[in-house]
Amino acid sequence: MNQLFKVKHIALLSTIVWAQLGAEVAAPPKQWLAIVDWQSRESESVTHSGAVTGDYGRSRTGAEIIWQTPMQAIDFEFYNYKNKFSGSIAGTDQSYGNTTDVMVTGFKQWDWSSKYGVQLIYALECAAEDKISLSEGKRWGLGGAARWRPDAETDVALGVMLEDRFEASVLPIPYIKIVWSPCKFAEVEIRATGLQNGIIVRAFLNESHASTVDFTVAYETLTFKLQDSPTYGARAVAIGEVPLRVGFTQFLESSGTWFFRASAEWVPFARHSFKHDGESVGAFQPGASLGTGVRVGARF
Repeated sequence: MNQLFKVKHIALLSTIVWAQLGAEVAAPPKQWLAIVDWQSRESESVTHSGAVTGDYGRSRTGAEIIWQTPMQAIDFEFYNYKNKFSGSIAGTDQSYGNTTDVMVTGFKQWDWSSKYGVQLIYALECAAEDKISLSEGKRWGLGGAARWRPDAETDVALGVMLEDRFEASVLPIPYIKIVWSPCKFAEVEIRATGLQNGIIVRAFLNESHASTVDFTVAYETLTFKLQDSPTYGARAVAIGEVPLRVGFTQFLESSGTWFFRASAEWVPFARHSFKHDGESVGAFQPGASLGTGVRVGARF
């Protein structure tokens, strides 16, 4: 994962789905969305780590605040990851400490007609180990996409993002998002955004969309700036994962304000690569792991 954006598809456009899921629950428009989040992954044995052995697991806590209208949105996110190493891998160059990720992302859309529009997409992120300044882990993303809505059931966005990367050069990343709603009780979303590449299937259990079950198969990425290594100097860790995730979202009252989400996932593949000056200087892979997550939020 050498891309800019953090576990949820250009962080902004992904997270806005939470508001869209309940769009039919409440009649008056609600432009703000606030979320608190917790996730945990169990510890598993590591491989491909040279002479060291041990286990790796992690947990995550955070919060998001989103302001959105049909034509623009701004998303502020704060997440802290607790990385848990044990065994001989702990305390080596193949391990790292807790990490913090702060991000502001947004988009602005201009419509040519009811079917066509263009979007400007932007992001600024600070992501680094807690022992170093977040200002040392700054990066950015900037791009655009063309949006096509041929009918009420189909929404297509195609574009490209320029993304700054830790310990590597700026890279253009394709941006693809397709949402298809075959009926009022189902939705299929395909994403290829660098951060998250895969498919999400949502089933709405009632006409109001107050209750939703979703299934995700994706390749997701994370990147953090790390403390300098005695051997290589400046470096970053790039994490790529393949989760299979099932989630359930429930709005708690008819106004569509409060909601909670619970999820469970199985991650059969994950790889942590350490980068310096565009090159890989080490890696490890934890075994297949299970994870759980909870989100509580409100639209207002």
